[in-house]
Amino acid sequence: MKKLAILGLICGVVGAAIVIALKRRSAESPEEREKRQEKKSRVIFEKMQEGMESMPEDFPPVVMFDNVAATRENSERILELLENDPSRTEESLVSVTK
Repeated sequence: MKKLAILGLICGVVGAAIVIALKRRSAESPEEREKRQEKKSRVIFEKMQEGMESMPEDFPPVVMFDNVAATRENSERILELLENDPSRTEESLVSVTK
């Protein structure tokens, strides 16, 4: 009987934590949630970058990481250019890439 009471208490605490977490998430606006996710992603990326800097240059994960970092920078630059030039349409962008 004691084990059942302890198990019920644990389930209650876990359930309450889930409900609180769901309410907290739903209280955020989509913009706030996106900013939080972006910040979290940036922090993880910076930690990975610090770890990669301590490894040798020819270590395969370092080469892959450098390629991913370059792709990320290029993508951010392209998105920034597109946001700053609203006159470009999707059709004109597709014709430029062909």
